[in-house]
Amino acid sequence: MNIYLRFRPEKGILMVVLFSTILTLLPFFLFAQQLGAISGRTVLQNGDPMEGITISIKELKRKTSSNKSGEFSFQEIPVGEYTLEVSHVGWTALSSRIQVKADFSSKVDFKMKLSENALDLVTVIGKSKSFNTNYSSHSLKLDRPLVEIPQSIQIINRSLLEEQQSFTIASGITRNVSGVRTIAHQNDASVSIFVRGFGATNLRNGMSVGGSFGPLREDIAFVDRVEFIKGPAGFLMGNTQPGGLYNVVTKKPMGTGKTSAKLMLGSFSTYRSEVDIDGKLTEDGKLLFRLNAMGSKVGSFIQYSNNELWGLNPSLKYKFSDKTDITAEYTYSQNAFTGGFAKYAYSMKGFKDLPRSFTFSDPIVDPTVIKDHSAFVTLNHELAKDWKVTAQLAYINSGMQGESLYPKFNSINEKGDLYRGISVNDALNTSTLGQIFVNGALKTGDVNHRILAGLDLGSKLYYADWSVLADTVGGVFNIYNPVYGKLKKSNLPNYDRSKSLRERGIGSLSEYTFTSVFVQDELAFFSDKLRLSLGLRYTGTTKTSSAENGKLVKNNAFTPRVGLSATVAPQTSVYALYDQSFQEQVGTLVGGGAVEPSLGTNKEIGAKRSWLNGQWLASIAIFEVTKTNLLTVADPSVPGIMVQTGKARSRGFEFDLKGEIFSGLNVMLNYAYTDAKIVKDNTASRVGNNLDGTAKHITNGWATYRIQEGKTAGLGFSLGYQYEIKRAGWPVVQNKYLPDDLFTLDAGISYVKERYNISLVANNITDRYNYTGYYPGAWTYKHYGWGALAPASFRLSIGYTL
Repeated sequence: MNIYLRFRPEKGILMVVLFSTILTLLPFFLFAQQLGAISGRTVLQNGDPMEGITISIKELKRKTSSNKSGEFSFQEIPVGEYTLEVSHVGWTALSSRIQVKADFSSKVDFKMKLSENALDLVTVIGKSKSFNTNYSSHSLKLDRPLVEIPQSIQIINRSLLEEQQSFTIASGITRNVSGVRTIAHQNDASVSIFVRGFGATNLRNGMSVGGSFGPLREDIAFVDRVEFIKGPAGFLMGNTQPGGLYNVVTKKPMGTGKTSAKLMLGSFSTYRSEVDIDGKLTEDGKLLFRLNAMGSKVGSFIQYSNNELWGLNPSLKYKFSDKTDITAEYTYSQNAFTGGFAKYAYSMKGFKDLPRSFTFSDPIVDPTVIKDHSAFVTLNHELAKDWKVTAQLAYINSGMQGESLYPKFNSINEKGDLYRGISVNDALNTSTLGQIFVNGALKTGDVNHRILAGLDLGSKLYYADWSVLADTVGGVFNIYNPVYGKLKKSNLPNYDRSKSLRERGIGSLSEYTFTSVFVQDELAFFSDKLRLSLGLRYTGTTKTSSAENGKLVKNNAFTPRVGLSATVAPQTSVYALYDQSFQEQVGTLVGGGAVEPSLGTNKEIGAKRSWLNGQWLASIAIFEVTKTNLLTVADPSVPGIMVQTGKARSRGFEFDLKGEIFSGLNVMLNYAYTDAKIVKDNTASRVGNNLDGTAKHITNGWATYRIQEGKTAGLGFSLGYQYEIKRAGWPVVQNKYLPDDLFTLDAGISYVKERYNISLVANNITDRYNYTGYYPGAWTYKHYGWGALAPASFRLSIGYTL
């Protein structure tokens, strides 16, 4: 008898939607009795979070511990008065009386102090392995539990990054968030991330660092967490794409005295090492330091393609007092990579017409080198009780120099014959950024107010030299019978770089500045059960670019934000959101005149539920994002003359689940349905086209189970998948889905014991040929183009912590 198992995507998707709906509705039936909750944080005297602190309810003999963000919570507590006791080896024991009310989460925070009898030893703080984090970082400005924020915000914490053995922001971290995709395009340097069908804006520590080129995609060795914010997010910035943005939060000095080191080996000649040193420079603990360093040499399944990357991330923190501290950090990263544009495959016949190892490059081509410097200085000061001001300055300098082989424009024929050319790969991006914001709380009558107000400034400069050195190098090249290693240095033209890049890159010069002011008041009613957020941002920008012949283009806009969140049961909320953004545009209008910015609008409703003392969080969101006032060709017979009548719209449903479902089992599961398309355009044939970077259905999962007791305690097993269905090409020129869905199946095994850990992760174990690509017509090409993704591969890591 033969048994056949057949996976039907539409049924799997239906199950995920049904499951998420049950998770959302279930709390309404569970809390009819008189129960409440307790939540809070354990922090150092300066406000930094402390993890691994034991919190107990004396009368109920219930215990929990604080997570990486210092958060703890108890759910389903009978109404009454209780004593909370807090303890940790080497720290002064604390206690507090607290009243628990029905359908209300009582809050209490504890500031920890070192015990006078504590030994002068390295303090080892227990490490939470939960995939869930309940609070956003301070750089997001909100300082609120995620369950209470009226917006979809998903956090990828350090535990999940380590389980999946991610190397950089480009290495598939978007699988951990619903409705987010990474497009494989030039990810040696930067990363193309799309949220809800629109390109995502890159923030680092709450500041907009993205530009026309750079900065170099962040290395995970320097990253503490990555926060994805869906929608415009006016509390962060106003001049951005409406789909969303992501904030990379770097590691900061904590003074824990811990040192960790990790060595990694993997497929395609992958070698990597990391070290993280965190400690104190003064006995009184006022001056803290942290040093992160990494070095790697990573090969590829694509011929003549590799990366040699290394970097340093030193940081210092000085505590003037319990109310004031300053943190300074510097990051230097260098990446020497080969391959570049040559890694994309071309064919007149269709996708996957060539093996995954195909390249247009050659071993004679020298690496392109990116050198990336960034510096951040952050000052925090407590103005008064419940009032805090934060000021930040940042400078980023990201430069690239090299050359790249590429197929000569539209030279390929049906037989696969073409000519290769070679071009310069020189570019520079600098950003100077500043911001200051105030968080505070006050009360008027029975209404509590949480105030956020801030000022953001930025100045960005970009210029590049993409000069074609020669459009024919080495004679005819056949994609079906490629010949490598025959080129000589004498075949490659010399290039004079004696002139500055500013002089050579005059045709690509772009200067951009922005000034933005924002204020928001969150009004809390009925003992904080109902919260109304009212915000308004004003942003003014200037832009000068070679594309507009140096014309100064000015834009400005007011972008409102209205959010409503209601706690309908302990740790359960529903919300609605209206938020706007805008984005600068340049072009030539019919009749002349200045081009106005496009306007982005996000309408969203959703529900969130924190389970089992905050160990895991489930959320759903239904949204509609529109982008109006878009430039569109006025008359196809007169290219370059535009009118502002275009409109794009994205609608969908998202579900996310993340955290420790029960002791030892951590799960990440998400699903998104996204219908993102052009709904209005002067060219009728474009109406109905998918937006670039869209996949109609995306679902991802990752689960790790770690044995908690017995002789095999610490042994863990992982299983994960990625599945993208009905993917649009990038860029969209023919409104067709790519003929193949993207699917990967991953598995891992690990062992954690006291100070060391060993982990083996195997990716794409079915060895599926995955890719991203575009149809003929993109950039006026006549061929198909695609970038292959990695075949079956593995990564093995060994780590030790002192």
